[in-house]
Formats: sequence, structure tokens, C-alpha cells
Amino acid sequence: MSDYARVIGGAPSTARRGERRAAARNAGASAAERVLSFLLMLAAVLALVAAAVFVLPPLLRITRYEVSGNASMSQVELLSAALIHDKEYYFSLDAERVKAALEAQPCIASAKVAKLFPNGLSIAVVERRPVATALADIGGRTVAVSLDAQGVAFSEASASEASATPVLSGLRFEGFRMGTRLPPPIAGLLASLGEVAASDPGLLSAISEIRFVSSPGSSAISEILIYPLNQRIPVRAGTTLNAQTLRSIILVLDVLGTKGIAGSVKEIDFRTGTVVYRTKEGQSD
Repeated sequence: MSDYARVIGGAPSTARRGERRAAARNAGASAAERVLSFLLMLAAVLALVAAAVFVLPPLLRITRYEVSGNASMSQVELLSAALIHDKEYYFSLDAERVKAALEAQPCIASAKVAKLFPNGLSIAVVERRPVATALADIGGRTVAVSLDAQGVAFSEASASEASATPVLSGLRFEGFRMGTRLPPPIAGLLASLGEVAASDPGLLSAISEIRFVSSPGSSAISEILIYPLNQRIPVRAGTTLNAQTLRSIILVLDVLGTKGIAGSVKEIDFRTGTVVYRTKEGQSD
């Protein structure tokens, strides 16, 4: 009985050792499989990185431009002003840098720049519009420069711009450069001219010149003299204008011309509610 018992009792011990060896072999196989899976995954990631580095950049190069608002500048000129190079890529292009470069141009009032995935760029600009011109010295020559409603001198005026807007006289520029902002009193007048241009642009073309008049012994501007295009009768007015005032001035001049007395009028005064015109011999209301 005892011998039998020893034989029977030893069998389970041998089986357990076999099971442990099998488990160890299975664990080693699983570890090898995990290492192999990791290596395969790493290889796939490296392949994707290589594709991103060598394949994607050419596909993400900016080749499509949507440009709007550039009436006076060609697309090539606008992109040059925006400091856009031949090779720009979607992820590396700084839209804020492009916007800042555009708004640094005197002729551009504002700009909006947006990237369009995967290879596009949208640029929308608001160009400055002339409401008056002035004479300035640039490089030793006197030229007419365009002024906008914000009081900025932004470009040389073309012949058509100079004829369609009034000339501001009585101004003196020191160290003039494009992008110069005019002082508040003048900028205020330009803002009012901008409102007139928006509501009735034809009124501006009826004015030949606007002359600033300073107070005696002071450089402060106290009033303006308006010279209509067709009659050289100066019209005194305040330092701001509106469309209604300009229409009234044109109407009074037409009436004086119809009555045949325009030649005897020295000036017209619109500074008060009552229109006053002075003749070369005296004064009439």
C-alpha cells in the first residue's frame, strides 16, 4: 500500500512541472509577439512621419489665392506687398504677419487674411479712397497726393483723381512721406468730405479748391474758403462740411449766375444760418 501510495502521489508533482514549463514557453512567445508588434507599430509610425516630411509639404504648398478689394493694385503687386514668397506652405505661413505687412502699406486701410486648407490663402483688403488732394514735396518735386477720409496721405494722385476731388491749399508738410496722418482739424474736414463722397460723390467734383484760413497771429485753422469749379467766388464756411451745405452753396451760386450778378460778388459767407454775400462795392444779404 505504501509503495502504491508513493507512485500515485508523485504523478501530480510531475504534471505540475510540465505545466509550469509550458506556461513559461507560452509567456516567452507572448513577450516576443509583443516586441514584434511594437516594432511593427514603430515602423508604421516612422513610415507615416517620412510620408509627412517628404510627401505632404508639396501637397500643402500655397498655390491658390482668393484676393478681393484690390482696385488699384494687381494681384502680383498685392502679394508682393504682403511679403508672400514663391514657396509658402499652409502650416508655416503666418497669416498675422501677412495682415501686418499689408496694413503697413499707405494705400491699404485694412486687411483680412485667412488660410484655406489645404493649399489656399484668402486676402481681402480695403483700399483708401481719395476725398481730396494736396500738394507736397517728394524727392525735390511738387506732386499732388491723395488724401482719404481718415486724414491719411496715401499715394500720388492720378489726373482723374485730382480732377474729381477738391485740392486742399494752405497746408505745409514737414518731412512728408506717404502714410502721413494730417492733424485733427484737417482730418475732421476730410472725414466730413468722406461722408459727402459716400452720399453724393458728384458734389466733390463741383469743388475746385478748399483753402484753410488761420486765425490772426495763430496757426490754428479758424475757417475755410471754398472755391467752386465753375466760378471763382470764394465761399466762407466752417471747418466741416456736409452734403446739404454744399448743395446750398451750389444753389446760391446758380441763382447769382442766373441773375447776372455773380461777377460783382466778392465772396459768400455760409458761416451763420443766414447766407451773406459781399459785393466788390459793399455788402448785401
